[in-house]
Amino acid sequence: MPLFDSSKHTTITGGHFIDHSTNNNISGQTGIDILREASNRDAAHDSAARDYDPRCLPGTREQHIEDVVYWAVPPAGADDPLPLFWMKGPAGVGKSAIAQTCAEKLKDLGKLGATFFFSRNGRDKAAEFIPTIIYQLSIKFPNYRALVDHRIRNDRAILDKTMAVQFEALVVEPLQELEKAGKGTGKRIAIIVDGLDECDSVEDQRKILKTIAAAARSGTTPFCWAFFSRPEPHIEGSFSHTDVTQITRTTVLPISNDADSDIELYLRDGFENILRDRDICVKSQWPSDGDIQVLVKASNGLFIYAATALRVVARAGFPEEALRAVCANTFGYTRNSPFAELDAFYMLIMRRIPPDVLHTVIFLCKLLCNAMPYADGIQTGVMLRSNMLGLSEIEFRTVCNHLSAVLYVHDHDDSFDSTQFGDTNRPFQRIAPAAIDLLKYDIRRRLGGSIYFYHKSFFDFLTDLTRSGTFCVVFSPGPDAYYKHCLGVVLKYEESYSLRGSGEV
Repeated sequence: MPLFDSSKHTTITGGHFIDHSTNNNISGQTGIDILREASNRDAAHDSAARDYDPRCLPGTREQHIEDVVYWAVPPAGADDPLPLFWMKGPAGVGKSAIAQTCAEKLKDLGKLGATFFFSRNGRDKAAEFIPTIIYQLSIKFPNYRALVDHRIRNDRAILDKTMAVQFEALVVEPLQELEKAGKGTGKRIAIIVDGLDECDSVEDQRKILKTIAAAARSGTTPFCWAFFSRPEPHIEGSFSHTDVTQITRTTVLPISNDADSDIELYLRDGFENILRDRDICVKSQWPSDGDIQVLVKASNGLFIYAATALRVVARAGFPEEALRAVCANTFGYTRNSPFAELDAFYMLIMRRIPPDVLHTVIFLCKLLCNAMPYADGIQTGVMLRSNMLGLSEIEFRTVCNHLSAVLYVHDHDDSFDSTQFGDTNRPFQRIAPAAIDLLKYDIRRRLGGSIYFYHKSFFDFLTDLTRSGTFCVVFSPGPDAYYKHCLGVVLKYEESYSLRGSGEV
């Protein structure tokens, strides 16, 4: 029915109206509902799923944080800042912590538009990037939300189009329409993108940068974009293009002992939390200054080392014993590599695994590192992984405990609501295919919880023979044993198949 079809003697002056009565969406969902399903809510900086992810302690990384905030919110009278910012650095130097802290500070200043924190731990799909950014912007700007909702209602397939088309139709055009109507979002709204190198496709990483750089050059949106990533060759190549370099401020976060004082503060705060969590009050200093300096030196500029050391001590039955083991592991390790101490630390973790469990731990690591592709594409489901290993929940959790310093098992607190996928009273085969796919994904992701490495540096260690040696998941245990195990799982499942009418149960 057309807008105001039955009204009489009605006069309306001004206003902005959208008629939803003639849209092509018959599912009962709003356009924002559809957008929300296509997004990844866990990728936002304030998502509960990222509650334990790193952030900078007060008094640490201050210059780097100030540089980003100053770039995003320049003081009055400052030269026009460039629309792109790229902080690059190797794994483990603290980029994500800086990105997280900057996002929180910019939000407090009212200048944060959206965030996306990529991760191999379930936040690596390029297809979710643009919808997630749009969804967050739609929450922040109501007028923009109404336009986006209308466009998606009229053309749900727009979310299946290319990244560039989505950006133009759902970001550029609505914002320009609002600007013409005098309802713009304001100038210089920051969007933070962390871990671009962990997006699942190198080509998609290039597409993301190409799409954003094109918009930044043309000035068609009020956004400034801050990227935090490792300096992978293809990302370096994208930022090195002349037309991108001219609009980008680049800063390097190197592996450097300049971070030693910040790492020391981080360690001292972490050990104080360990004592506090255990309700322990001691008169003497713990750890000693000597132990702290050993760990600072061993960190060699990598916050990931310090974070991992704290987790080992925090989860040990006797923290002092664990601290002694960690400190002892750093002595005499002189291999010429910036990751030498980190590798030695990971080796310590692997060597402490009991021999009768090690074989299974390696198999689990193989699964998590995606050493061989799986059609389902889900790499973090606890139930799925435990089934692949043929383990009960207790056995699986026992295996995970041996990697607790580098591996996190997340139990989903929210209950599973099947009604979000449609009418559960209808036959399953009549549910839309897209809803079935979402149902499969959600079940596999939630049942039993999710499992992932705390940091990609452990993944890099496990997949590099020169670093992990006999623990390398590519070669140990042998591929033949791994394939035989997977084949055995398949054959076991096939034994339970039955053909309808065969009389078999």
